[in-house]
Amino acid sequence: MRIDDVRRKGELKAGERAVLRKKGGLSSIFRGQLATEELRLNDFQLEFAELKQAIDQAGDALEQDPTVAKFRAFRELLGAITSKVLDIGYRLEKVGGTAHDPHYHEIVSVIDREADQLYQLMLRQQKDHIAITTKILEIKGLVVDLLS
Repeated sequence: MRIDDVRRKGELKAGERAVLRKKGGLSSIFRGQLATEELRLNDFQLEFAELKQAIDQAGDALEQDPTVAKFRAFRELLGAITSKVLDIGYRLEKVGGTAHDPHYHEIVSVIDREADQLYQLMLRQQKDHIAITTKILEIKGLVVDLLS
């Protein structure tokens, strides 16, 4: 939260008010927002752990029996965990892009280093399974080329 994002007690959401009441009243908006952020972080970590476990299971199943259905399941889980980390861990900012010069640059900033490190660790652990999916995609591409 930025300093200029000050909100009054009347502008709080219902869930934030409930958290504030549990923590000792509406006297500290910061404390309530901190508690809300802690809950969000705990939910993210729990969801990340569940997705990682599902990816491990899907990767092992893909390694034992590389079928298209297991490949799709693994790829969807990998996409889900990637989108979660991208939503929380990074910020994208576009710079430039005027009417006369439509070119712009994108600046990617890491917001949550812990989420980034968890994601990098998960990718390193799954590199063998990702290699299998890459080979399946190559084979699938060859089949499409043969049919074309």
